[in-house]
Amino acid sequence: MSANVIRTLSVIAFLPWTALHAQDDDPNAAKLEKLEASAVSFVDAYNKGDAAALAKLFLPDGEITLADGGVVSGRDEIEEFYAEIFSPEETPQAALEAGSVRFVTPAIAIEEGTFHVTAPDGEVISHNYTAVQVQQDDGSWLTASVRDSLEDTAPPSEKMLGLEWIVGDWKIQAGGSTTWITFDWSDDGPFIDGRALTEEAGEESTSATWRIAWDPKRKGYTSWGFDALGGFTKSEWTEVDEASWMLRTRGVTADGESNVSTQTLVLDPSSEHFAWTTRDQLLGGEAQPERTVRVVRRPPEPKSAATE
Repeated sequence: MSANVIRTLSVIAFLPWTALHAQDDDPNAAKLEKLEASAVSFVDAYNKGDAAALAKLFLPDGEITLADGGVVSGRDEIEEFYAEIFSPEETPQAALEAGSVRFVTPAIAIEEGTFHVTAPDGEVISHNYTAVQVQQDDGSWLTASVRDSLEDTAPPSEKMLGLEWIVGDWKIQAGGSTTWITFDWSDDGPFIDGRALTEEAGEESTSATWRIAWDPKRKGYTSWGFDALGGFTKSEWTEVDEASWMLRTRGVTADGESNVSTQTLVLDPSSEHFAWTTRDQLLGGEAQPERTVRVVRRPPEPKSAATE
């Protein structure tokens, strides 16, 4: 699911105007092809982190009106604006999806569409935009102005990509117990489902399940957890940075006691393990000690001769 979404967005960038409008008898077919070439150049330069090349796709006095009302004017400011977006370590990846193109004069086109940006952590942010394109003497097109909308229009299926790292098999060893955890993309919708089994010598095994979703109202992740005895929790996630999350968790045990805590997940740069800390926990009103477990990714099961 996740990788396919990214590949789809990349393809969208190359299927804008000609797919929407160009027909054999369309008098603007040649212009639409040139506009498409300009869009391809923009996406290529963005994904290479080439701020100077992006600035050259604007008129010398071109401008960008940002979602917060700020204005970036002129090629020098535009180049500086994009240079600040691109870090030396990681560059966000983009795709452009054109919705419509309207020619107000033979040499001026109003373009509307959606700009998708995939952050280094995998989260996709999508904004609608309106651009004024001006044809040059050589037939190419340069951007006179771009206005970005404030609303993030990326659907939950794309937002969930920010947690793609958690999908897989994991293991926790703490004290004398071992917990086996698996997270998978859900078959029911844009969710990540998890299940866990805890084993301890001389004790009955216990299990739990989770579902993680994107909450479009609070603009963050929300998860629900259920244990085999009948207890449940709800957690609201806050991204601290690209590799750590804080969860505010509230729930009820199977015995009817309140269960409140703050949890943090800190992912190692290797993505092969993360630290899971539970603190400030009140169980039935009684404070519980802070605890941290190391969650380690399990390698895939080796294929047997029968499955190869």
